[in-house]
Amino acid sequence: MTSLVDAAPVARSLQAAAGSPLSRTLWLSGLLPAQAMCSGLGRCGRCRVRFCDAADCPPPLPEEEEILGLDAVAKGWRLACRRQVPDVARLRLEVPVSLAIVPSVPAPDASNAPNAPDGPGVPAALGVDLGTTSVYYRAVRQDDGALLAEGHFLNPQAGAGADVMSRLATARQAGMAEKLAALAREAVREGLAATYAAGGRVEALCVAGNTAMTDILLERSVEGLCAAPYRLDYAGHDTARLPELPPVYIPPLMAPFVGGDISAGLAALMAAGTPRPFALADLGTNGELALLDAEDRLYLVSVPLGPALEGIGPECGLQAGPESITEFRLSPQGLVGASSLAPTPTTQFEGISATGYLSLLSLLRQTGLMDAEGHFTPDSVSMPLARRLAGDLTRRHGHPCLQLPYGLRLTAQDVEELLKVKAAFSLALRSLLEAASLRPADLACLCLAGALGEHVPVEHLERLGFVPQGLGARIRAVGNAALDGAVLLARQPERREALARICAGARLIPLADAPDFHQQYLRHMHFGVA
Repeated sequence: MTSLVDAAPVARSLQAAAGSPLSRTLWLSGLLPAQAMCSGLGRCGRCRVRFCDAADCPPPLPEEEEILGLDAVAKGWRLACRRQVPDVARLRLEVPVSLAIVPSVPAPDASNAPNAPDGPGVPAALGVDLGTTSVYYRAVRQDDGALLAEGHFLNPQAGAGADVMSRLATARQAGMAEKLAALAREAVREGLAATYAAGGRVEALCVAGNTAMTDILLERSVEGLCAAPYRLDYAGHDTARLPELPPVYIPPLMAPFVGGDISAGLAALMAAGTPRPFALADLGTNGELALLDAEDRLYLVSVPLGPALEGIGPECGLQAGPESITEFRLSPQGLVGASSLAPTPTTQFEGISATGYLSLLSLLRQTGLMDAEGHFTPDSVSMPLARRLAGDLTRRHGHPCLQLPYGLRLTAQDVEELLKVKAAFSLALRSLLEAASLRPADLACLCLAGALGEHVPVEHLERLGFVPQGLGARIRAVGNAALDGAVLLARQPERREALARICAGARLIPLADAPDFHQQYLRHMHFGVA
């Protein structure tokens, strides 16, 4: 065993097995805040640590020199995602100061949340959206639905990997399933604590998560989700009993990678009277699309997207927040970053959210500085503004790179990752419509959950080919539909049976099983309508 010691500003130590992944060891220790990292891609640099003793510092890797810079590498900084715990008696590490500072406003103390049904407080219903990247909760009064408490935070499991498959791989390792389950339960208890602090007593609890997060929460086997042919071993529509939690309603799980977050979202949209046929698209590390027609026929499709739409993976990627650009705009001076979440117009942005990247790519296509295949084309531009933007093109490690305001940049590899996301989504949407025998014009509305619908103007989605031309006018931003549905199913349990009947008859379209899947995918690998 190795003793790991955080050297500054406050010494903290833990025991770790030699040979275990260093980043996972640190971020699942509970001593550091969870980080939205790039799932071991070695691109974001957020897992950097400094080896304090030169004798323990390993030789630098090329990706460490590229991401961290030669000066930082010379001072002992390394990427923890590329390192293992060495077999030494004592290893001293330094983490960035921003991660070592204790927050001035502590999170609610989940240990103070009573679960007794006859405890103090007004009866409350609590909904939790247990996402791979983030956890959202909302508590309302049971009688009139008035808001009591809500909030969100990074999933404390994030150090185990940014996407579903890396999280599943961790859960299969010895002792890790119990660790991840405990972290998931602790996340739910944060919602309980906030409800209690607001004067509520949780009498009904619904946790909506994808199939992987649900199986991990319930400490069920994840083997069916880890390798093809994938299988669904637990169908949800069930009340689970977990340590230190009230009874937890789990919404229907419909397919190996279409879970309770989608069924809860459907419940919210149906309760809101959404016109049919409608499609719900929930795009995170996995993309799930569901189409419900007027006869209650439900069609499903699921595609892996990776963490790019969570702001994770691109070199300057950052989750949506006050420090991230959520939209780029064109001005006479060139590109300008903006954010609806920034506290002031003079915010010094530190990164770019997924919606910011999509708006940027759309503007580059509009000016002609990028072709449909995602290549920079400085020699073909004629507009003065486009020529000004072309002047910001440089080369980084031998590849084209566009310098952006605030010291940020767009690399060719970033463009490629987002192009893959576009191809997967547009192919999934087209396949869903074909399975339901519908044209794009037949769809009453396309409901986009999450930040994508809220922060990306529809013209960008049409220009990049995420949606067919003309469908943009029928896009509806529905926010966190999974959380809305979780609250609804907690407070109004009478809605559960009808939802379960619809979900039980769902038809899954297995995209990857189609004989021409790869040819169809390549057809969508460009920024434009296939």
